[in-house]
Amino acid sequence: MSIRQAAYDDYPVLAKVHVESWKTTYRGMIADAYLDQLTVESRLDRWKQLLSRGDKDLWTFVSEDEAGRVCGFIQGGKCREEGAGYDAEIYALYLLQEHQGKGYGRLLVNTLIQAFRENGFGSMYVWVLKDNPARQFYIKMGGSPVSEKTLNIAGQAVLETGLAWDKL
Repeated sequence: MSIRQAAYDDYPVLAKVHVESWKTTYRGMIADAYLDQLTVESRLDRWKQLLSRGDKDLWTFVSEDEAGRVCGFIQGGKCREEGAGYDAEIYALYLLQEHQGKGYGRLLVNTLIQAFRENGFGSMYVWVLKDNPARQFYIKMGGSPVSEKTLNIAGQAVLETGLAWDKL
C-alpha cells in the first residue's frame, strides 16, 4: 500500500477509478440509468485537463495496492465556496470497491491534510451525499457536519452534507 502524487500519465486509470467508483458507491442513491451511462471515455479529457493544469492550489494523490496498481485517488485544494469560512476542500475521494475499508482512504486523507498544512491551510471542508456510507468515514476522521444542501444530479434531487475540520 502506497500513496504518491498523481502524474499526467495516470489519467486513464484515474478516469477508470472515478467511473467505477461512482457506479458502485452511488448505486441506490443516484438513478441507475444515469450511473449506467457513465463511461471511462467520458472522463478521459477531464482528467487530462486536471493533471496538466499546473495549479499550485490543486493536489491529486493516488493510492496503489501491493501490486502497484492505482486503486483510488483524492483531490483537493483551496475551498471553492466563497464565504464558507474554510481554507481548503476535499474535492473528491474515490476508491475501487474491493479496496474500501483497508486503510487507503485514511492514508489519502492524511496525505492531503499534510499538503494543506505545508501550504498554509488550517481548516478544510468536504461535501458528501447524505446517504453515502463515506459520511461516517469522514466523521471518524474528525469532520463535523456543519451544513446541508440539495444537489441536482441528472434531474434527481440528492441531499449533501458539508463536513468541516476547523483545525488541521
